[in-house]
Amino acid sequence: MVRCLIILIFLAGCSAPKTVLIISKTNGYRHASIETGVIALTEIATELGCKVIATEDTLILNNTNYDVLVFLNTTGNILNNEERELIRNFVEEGGGFLGIHSAADTEYEWPWFGETLLGAWFVRHPPISEEIIYVVNDAHPATKCLPTKWKCTDEWYVYDRVPKQATLLLQVNDHPIAWCSEIENGRTFYTGRGHTKESYKETLFREHLRGALSWLTNK
Repeated sequence: MVRCLIILIFLAGCSAPKTVLIISKTNGYRHASIETGVIALTEIATELGCKVIATEDTLILNNTNYDVLVFLNTTGNILNNEERELIRNFVEEGGGFLGIHSAADTEYEWPWFGETLLGAWFVRHPPISEEIIYVVNDAHPATKCLPTKWKCTDEWYVYDRVPKQATLLLQVNDHPIAWCSEIENGRTFYTGRGHTKESYKETLFREHLRGALSWLTNK
């Protein structure tokens, strides 16, 4: 009995770390904060015990195993039809997807991306400003670390719809800015923050991202 217990403990300790794949490819506007965001996400994922791959080459989708896919400030149409199908299968079969800021300004010609995976597309934004984010749901790992009223400076997107069948987490100026949902066996999370370099150095925003990755990796 003791021997079996030791073996089980050993096997549990040898479980392979989750892999987070960060894609920051752009086909249009390119955010100056991408490199800063990659560093921050790499640090956060590493702290969670995950391996990290960061790239701008979507060909990697066809030859790499990963547990969470991150679209970090991607823009425009960046995927071919095969890559789109790979992502859809990945999520529906249990993978995690994290979209950050202009991930909502991506893949307008792929209906499933905006309507289901992300939940909405970007329409416009006013100038960068300081606003108050209101926590709508404080039970999620990505929000329980936040104050009920979170004052911060960023570029606040306006979207083409309120995400359907999603759990709304944060809102600003009376419209959603972060939400999550489950698609088949997978999970997806979107946050509208992350335009500025400075945002990735904020303790609360990093905790917000940490909670999102934690939820997506089931940690």
